[in-house]
Amino acid sequence: MRSMKKALLSSAAIMLVAGSNPAVFAQDQEQEVVDVITVTATKRPQTLQEVPVAVSVVGAEEIEKMSVNDLIDLQSMVPSFRMSQLQKSSQVNFIVRGFGNGANNPGIESAVGVFIDGVYRSRSAAAILDLPVLERVEILRGPQSTLFGKNVSAGAISIVTKGPEDEFGGSVEASYGNFNALNIKGTVTGPLSDTMAYRVSASMGKRDGFYTNTFLDTDVNERDRFSLRGQLKFEPTDSTTFRLIADYNKIDEECCGTIQLFNGPATQFIGAPAPFGLGSAIARDDDPAARETVMSQQPTNELIGKGISLQADVNMDWASFTSITSYRTQTDDNNSEVDFSAADIAIVPTENTYKTFSQEFRLASTGAGNTVDWMVNAYFSDESVDTERGVLFGADTYNYLNGVSGGGLDLLQYTILGLPQGTFHQPGSGLNDAWVMDNTTYSLNAQLDFNVTDRLTLSAGVAYMNDKKEATSNVTTNEVFGNLNLYDIGNQVLFQTAFATTYAGFGVDATDPAQIAGLEAVAPGTLAAVTAGSQAFADANEADPAVNPLLGLQALQFLPNPFYNISPSDYGTLKGDKWVYSLKMAYDVSDNVNAYVSYSTGWKAGGFNLSSDSSPTREEATTRLGLSGTSLERAKLGTRYADPEDVSVFEIGVKASLDRGNIYMALFDQKIENFQSNLFIGNAFALTNAGAQSSKGFEIEGNYSVTDNLLLGYGLTYIDAVYDEFVGAPCDTGVCDLSGTRPAGIAEWNITSSATYNFELRNGLSGFVRAEYNYESDVQVVDNIASTLATREVSLVNMSAGIETENGFQISAWVRNLTGDDFFVSAFPTTIQTGSFSAYMNAPRTYGLTVRKNF
Repeated sequence: MRSMKKALLSSAAIMLVAGSNPAVFAQDQEQEVVDVITVTATKRPQTLQEVPVAVSVVGAEEIEKMSVNDLIDLQSMVPSFRMSQLQKSSQVNFIVRGFGNGANNPGIESAVGVFIDGVYRSRSAAAILDLPVLERVEILRGPQSTLFGKNVSAGAISIVTKGPEDEFGGSVEASYGNFNALNIKGTVTGPLSDTMAYRVSASMGKRDGFYTNTFLDTDVNERDRFSLRGQLKFEPTDSTTFRLIADYNKIDEECCGTIQLFNGPATQFIGAPAPFGLGSAIARDDDPAARETVMSQQPTNELIGKGISLQADVNMDWASFTSITSYRTQTDDNNSEVDFSAADIAIVPTENTYKTFSQEFRLASTGAGNTVDWMVNAYFSDESVDTERGVLFGADTYNYLNGVSGGGLDLLQYTILGLPQGTFHQPGSGLNDAWVMDNTTYSLNAQLDFNVTDRLTLSAGVAYMNDKKEATSNVTTNEVFGNLNLYDIGNQVLFQTAFATTYAGFGVDATDPAQIAGLEAVAPGTLAAVTAGSQAFADANEADPAVNPLLGLQALQFLPNPFYNISPSDYGTLKGDKWVYSLKMAYDVSDNVNAYVSYSTGWKAGGFNLSSDSSPTREEATTRLGLSGTSLERAKLGTRYADPEDVSVFEIGVKASLDRGNIYMALFDQKIENFQSNLFIGNAFALTNAGAQSSKGFEIEGNYSVTDNLLLGYGLTYIDAVYDEFVGAPCDTGVCDLSGTRPAGIAEWNITSSATYNFELRNGLSGFVRAEYNYESDVQVVDNIASTLATREVSLVNMSAGIETENGFQISAWVRNLTGDDFFVSAFPTTIQTGSFSAYMNAPRTYGLTVRKNF
C-alpha cells in the first residue's frame, strides 16, 4: 500500500510540474473551442475541471449524434464503465473500475448507485428503462458514500433529464434500423403561466431479436419498451422553485438468449436419440457468433415502473435548501425456460415487486469568496421487497435426471422404496419460494470546504449510515424426491446389503427367517452380532459417496437440506451502521490546471439471499435445528446473507484546460473488503463475500480540438486488480481459494476514443461525421469457468453522420459495432447440466437512420 502511494505521489508531482508550465497549458479565452461542462452529481454545481473527483460526463449532443437509447450504449464512450445484460431484461450489472454487483438477487443492491434527477433507483430494473430526453449522464468513480449516503461503494451514475423551459419548444424523432428496429421519441415544453412551465416526453422502441431459437423458429432478445414522463416547474418567487416529475415505463420483451460454449455429457444425453437419450434438440456449441439458442418455450419479461417525485429549491442569502421527496413502484414478471433445450425439463417463473419511499433534505452555504463552504444532508428510505420464484418440473424431468444419474432414480423409486411410477418429479411439481423484505435506511452527511487561499481548498466529509433489513420466507416444495434424506435411506440400504452378505457367507439366505432361526439355534448370538456389525458398517459408510451410491443423487434435489423458513424474530433481521469519511486537498496550480489528492471510504449494507438457494449457517444449524456431530457435518450449510462491503480509495488527480481541449488524469488505489459476490454455479446462485479485493491503476480522459471543426476525444484506463483474499470461492473446479489471482471480468486495459468533424454546407446546411472506438484487453469472463472456455476481448467501432437545416430538421445515419466484433458478455455453468457451459453474447452489428425535428 505504501509503495503504491509513493508511486502515485511521484507521478502526481511530475504531472504538477508539467501542469505549471504556462507554455503547455496556456489558455486564451478568445480561442476556447471546448464547452465548459457543469457537474451536479456532487450536490454543488461545479465545472468538470473544478470538481475534485474522477467523473465522466456524456452530454446531450453526444447522445443524440450516436443515437444512444439506453445506458448500455454508453460503455463505448466512458472508460472504466461497463454494463452487462444477463438472463432477463431486468438483470443488468453496473460496473465501475471493475467493481459492481446486484443482479440476479432481489435481496442485494448494486455497488454502483443510479440516481435519476436526484432520486435513487435501488434496483437495476428501475434504472434501465428508456429515458426520452437526456440532458447528460455523469459517472463518478470510487466510493461516494459521504455525498449520497446510500449504497454507492463502487461509484455512482447520475442521470439528468431535461426540465421544463419557459419558452415553447420541443422535438420529435424517429429511427429505423436493421432487425426492424423502430424508435420514436418526442418532447414538448413551454409556459403555463408566468410562474409555471411544463414538459411532456414520451418514447417507444421496438426491435426484433438478434438471437434465433432454432427449435421454435422465433427471435429472442427483442426489444419492446415504452416511456412517458411529465414535469411541472413552479416558481412562486425568484428564490423558490418546485419541480414535480411523474413517470411511467413498461418493458414487454422475450429475453434473453444464450449460446452454448460446450455441450458436456449431460447436454449430449438430452440430444441423443432414444433409447440412448431424450432425443430433443440442443443448441450447437461450435459457432457462438451465430447466436443460435434452443428453448422449448420463449422467455418472457414484463417490467412496469412508475413513480412521482417533488424537488423543492429555496435560495436564501446565506444558504440554499433542497428537498427531494419520491415514491416509486417497480414490478417485473418473468418466465424462463432454464435448461436451454427442446426438452421440457424445468421452467422458472418469478415475480418481484418493489415499493420505495425516499426523502432527502439538503442545506448548503451559498455565495462566492467564503472562507468555509459547507453542506449538510439527511436521507431516509423505506422500501418493501416482495419476491416469489418457482422451479417447476416438466414432462421430461424424470427421464432426464434418471438418465444422467445412470438409472439412479429408478433404483431409488422402484427397487429401494417400492414407490409407484410417477411418484418422483411429477410435471408441474417443484418448489416455490416467497420472500418479503422490509428495508429501512437513513444517513446523515456533512461536508466542509476550507478555502485556505484562493488556490488551496481542504475538504472533509463525514457520513453516518444506518441500515436495517427484516426478511420473512415461505419456501415450500411438493416434490417427493427433493424431501428425501439420502443419508438415512442409504444407511438402510448399506445395512441390508451388509446383513445379506454376512449371512451369505454362512450359506444362509437372509430373506428366509427360517434359515436365520436355524443358524441361531446352533450358534446362539449370531443374529445380534450380524445385526450390530451390519449397522456399524452402515453408520461408518453412509456419508462415503464411494460406498453409498445414493449420495450422488443429492445434486438433483435442488433444495438445501436442511431448510427452514425465517422471520424477523428468527434469523431474519440484518442490522448495520457505519461512519464513513473523505479527506481532499484541491490546489489550483494555475487558472487552467487543478490538482487534487483524496482519501475516501465507503460502505454498502449487507443483504439477504432472497431465494431457496439460501442455506443456514453453522450457528443457525446448531441453535435452531439442534444439529451436532455427524448430522451437523452432513448438513448443507452456507449463508443466508452477505456481510456489508467496506471500501477505501486513495486517489490523485490533475485536470487541465489546454489551449484547445481538456485533459483529466487520475491515479487510484482502491480496496473493497467483503465484496458481495453472487455467482451462478449450475443449480443455484452462491451469495458470498470475497474477503478482500483491490484494484490499482490510472485513468486519462479528455478531448482536443485539432481545428475549429475537428474534435478528438480519448480515454485510457489501466487496472491492476487482485483478490487479496477469497477463500471458499466458487470456481471452475468447485470451491477453491482465489486469493492472489486476478478477478474475472476486469480488463487490464480499456481504451475509448472518438473523432467528431462538424462542417458547414451551402444554403444553411450543416453536418457532422463521428467515429468511436472502444477496446478492452483479453480477460477471463467469470471466475467459475476456465479461461480456456470463456475469455473476452472487445474491439468495437461505432460511426454516425448527419445533416441539419437552419429550421431544426436533422437526418443522420448510424452504425454500432461496425466491424461485427463478437464477444462474451458473461458466462455460466449450464443449468442442471454438469460439465456444460453457456454464455451471453454481445449485440451484433446494428445500423439505421434517424430523422429529427427541433421546434
